[in-house]
Amino acid sequence: MTWRRRDFLVTFGVAGGLAAGGVNALAQGTASSGGTAADPSRETGRGNGDPLAQAVQALASALTESADFIRHHPFYTDDRNRAAGMTFLSRMLLWSLQYKLNQDPDYPFFRVLDFNTRVGGDNPDQRYLMCPIRGGETYRIWGTKGSLRRLDLQVYAGTPWRKGAGRSASALATEDIEFKADGSFEITLSPERTPGNWLENPPDSTEVLIRQIISDWRNELPGEVHIDRIGYEGALKPALTSAEVARRINAVAEELKSQTHAWPDQFLTRTAQTIPANTLPPAADLSARGGMAGRYMSLGHFELADDEALVVTMWPSPANYQGIQLMDDWMSSLEYANRQTSLTREQAYLSKDGAYHFVVAHRDPGVSNWLDTMGLRHGGIIIRYDGMREQTIPPNRMPVAKKITLARLRRVLPKDTPAVTPAQREATIKERRRHVQRRFGV
Repeated sequence: MTWRRRDFLVTFGVAGGLAAGGVNALAQGTASSGGTAADPSRETGRGNGDPLAQAVQALASALTESADFIRHHPFYTDDRNRAAGMTFLSRMLLWSLQYKLNQDPDYPFFRVLDFNTRVGGDNPDQRYLMCPIRGGETYRIWGTKGSLRRLDLQVYAGTPWRKGAGRSASALATEDIEFKADGSFEITLSPERTPGNWLENPPDSTEVLIRQIISDWRNELPGEVHIDRIGYEGALKPALTSAEVARRINAVAEELKSQTHAWPDQFLTRTAQTIPANTLPPAADLSARGGMAGRYMSLGHFELADDEALVVTMWPSPANYQGIQLMDDWMSSLEYANRQTSLTREQAYLSKDGAYHFVVAHRDPGVSNWLDTMGLRHGGIIIRYDGMREQTIPPNRMPVAKKITLARLRRVLPKDTPAVTPAQREATIKERRRHVQRRFGV
């Protein structure tokens, strides 16, 4: 399939109706659902002279514009991708509200990117922590590692996943962090180097990201991680003013438009339009695009009919974390608690030929390394190798993919590939669900 921008003349209901009706009504101070006139005593808070009303109107317009962008995107094709597109929009709204309205770089708390706000090719094996910071200032990050495979920190200046919009400013990998015997740690985030664990905070930085990486879902769980701006720990946080809330709502509107455009267009231009479907490019260091240094990634895409499968072959590597996942065209991970859409090295079966053979298919083929497309005819494949440092993957050990018919699957897979019964699959899904509940405390 060739991906090109084209219009789809479709009826847009919920999100468009909210933007054009409900949110606009809030911005304009309309009457209640009972149909009575607005309280005249509140007239001074209405109209073009009220910064708050203007800000909410800007948010309503941003939501409408973002919904229109999705509706006219090449990925907005069949029912499944349309549903995924509008779910993506709702997640971007939630993301933007959490980031630009609720967070404060002077009185910081980490927000968690979980299954409710999946975005940007998020890894089902990670618990992401994010927090805006002031560039050039000093912060303390502290907590416990838990039983994690990795705890990696990264500072962004702007948005490096968008071309020309930012950079990865600094990073601190698990291998460079000194943990105490009980797993506790403390890291100074500052412009100048300090003794002990240190992460640079240059003047242009905007956000700190922490990746809590899990490989063995049965035995690994994240610890606690917290952040304070030095000198503000006991300070009284100022009450919000109307002007500040208006500024934040305007920032939410801009963030919503930016994020909604960024991710599907990145996948379209960097993968769907440039890499042939059902193939995988060589794994490479993508730190220049916002990834973690020392991580190799391969990002491809599948396109499968009902009776087809994609067999992805991957070999063990020097990485201390290695995983594969599926995502939709909007760059959101697929449901990973109640479906098997990702697998780590610990979760996958290693065949006697020394390789992992993953089967991407719409229906369960009854083999251990199945990756469930959830009915998406087209979507993304991400393979990650973390903790590589100076090590490399030999060319003959790069992941490869081959499209076949499902009828030929058993003839293609190694003879020792285990069969999986429906009862065994159900037990696996129960284990996945239990781990995700424990990981996110829900």
